[in-house]
Amino acid sequence: MVRLAKFNENHFIDSAIEIAAQCGFAAVSMSAIALKVGAPIGSVYHRFESRSAILARAWLRVKADFRSEVASLWARDDGDTWAGVNGLLDWCRRKPVYARFLLQCEDTPDFNGALSAELMAALEAEQGELDACFERCMSAMASQPDHLNSTLRFMLIDAPVAIVKPYLTQNLPIPASADAMLRASHDAVRGWATQTTPH
Repeated sequence: MVRLAKFNENHFIDSAIEIAAQCGFAAVSMSAIALKVGAPIGSVYHRFESRSAILARAWLRVKADFRSEVASLWARDDGDTWAGVNGLLDWCRRKPVYARFLLQCEDTPDFNGALSAELMAALEAEQGELDACFERCMSAMASQPDHLNSTLRFMLIDAPVAIVKPYLTQNLPIPASADAMLRASHDAVRGWATQTTPH
């Protein structure tokens, strides 16, 4: 009979995500991952050449999930920015571990080591797709003022993150009041941006 591997790459990537989400990226090590999974450390090194490589794979998984479920809503042709904010709230509620993982770093983390050309290309491609979603949202709001970039970032990212972060970091459920608060903030900022559009 064929002997199946007890542990696979997904086990180790999931563990890296959970450790980083709970304790920060600095706490992620090959030994910590092996301990969490209950695998020999050699099994981790058998599948990943370095800590940097497994962190990069974890980052790619979470960012791709965020893009497909949240940032994709930014790219709506109708320019409905609230859909993106609402999508972010829903994603944080359904996937708090992923959300806490992203909160550990505002930008791509320092992986503290050289990555393969393949991984570097994948990281750049994923960021490019995320940026494209944001650019498409700006295009759908082409009648808005020149300072739309910062205004849009506030509506889609900065304000929602400021609201959900205290709950996520304390491992608390995000209350329904967060939706109403963000809707009011979103509508006020969007209304202000529309009113300041030059005619």
